[in-house]
Formats: sequence, structure tokens, C-alpha cells
Amino acid sequence: MALFNLFNSKQVANGEIAPETNDNLQIVSDENEAPIEAKKDDEKKIITITWGTGMPIDVIFNFIHKNFEEEGFQDALINQDVAYRDIKEKIICNDLAMLFKRIVLRYKNDIREVEIKIDNARKAYALTAAARLESLKQTYEEHLSEIKEMQDKFAAEDPKMMTMIESYRRGFLKGITASTIEFIENK
Repeated sequence: MALFNLFNSKQVANGEIAPETNDNLQIVSDENEAPIEAKKDDEKKIITITWGTGMPIDVIFNFIHKNFEEEGFQDALINQDVAYRDIKEKIICNDLAMLFKRIVLRYKNDIREVEIKIDNARKAYALTAAARLESLKQTYEEHLSEIKEMQDKFAAEDPKMMTMIESYRRGFLKGITASTIEFIENK
């Protein structure tokens, strides 16, 4: 049956084969997020959208670009103290710092495993496999270099690395404004 489905499918840009059948529509932007289901013409289709490298560095990018505005807004409605906001910002920064450490450890472990596989491939004279593994190792090393650069920018509070803090502050200020307006209108 799968053989016949192969003929009824089309090649997608990234090399995957997408079926022509219209069963379910699921848009998945992150492995950790639940799929978003949508209906079209009373039928469901399956569509998977992938982006980024598909490697651990994507988790860091996702965290940095996460929108904390709603969280800041809700926090301000509960507690409008600026010290509370500062503590929450430190928590967000500490979460990112721990994420950096976890991802770096993951890459270092992956590099060690790839080096072992490279040695085994060379001993078995599987030179093509060894070359592919060398390429993978080089990608891991490039990602580690990028992460180191990101850590340095984060330590220097580069605006590109502080978008999650800025979105939290924006939400917090909106929350204070909304709470103040509500207070004034109720007087």
C-alpha cells in the first residue's frame, strides 16, 4: 500500500515526500509545542513546517525570541513593585544562562560521540562515512562557537540577546498602566 502512496505523493523542498491526500492539517513549529490543527473545506490535511537547524541551538534562539509580554502584564496586575519585576528579569536571565550550559554540554557530548564514530569509520575504511561525520562535527563546533558568541553578547547585555527581557518589561509596563487606569476609573 505504501508503494502506491508513493506514486500519489509529491516531493517537497526539503526532500520529504508529502502525500496528496487531505487527511489532517497540523502545523508544528517546535517539537515541544502541540500541533495547531486547522480545517479547510471540511477536510483535514497534514502539513509539517520545520525551520532552523533542527539542532539544540534552536532551543536557545526560541528562548531569546520568546514573547514574555503577557507574563509581564499578568505579573504587574498582581504585584506592581519594580523590585518584583527586577527579580523576575533575573530569573529569566538565569534560565537562559542555564540553557546555555545545558546546550553546551549536549554539544560537547555529541562531539565526543562523533569523534568515536569517526575513528571507527576510518578503521573500517569507510571514508565517505568518516567525511560525513567530520562535517557533522564541524557543524557542532560552529554551533558551539556561535553559542560562545551569544553568551558574550548576553553578558554584555547586547539588545539582540535581551529581547525576552524587553518583552517582559513592555508587558509589565502595560500591566501597571492597565491597573492604574482601572484604579482611576473606579474612583
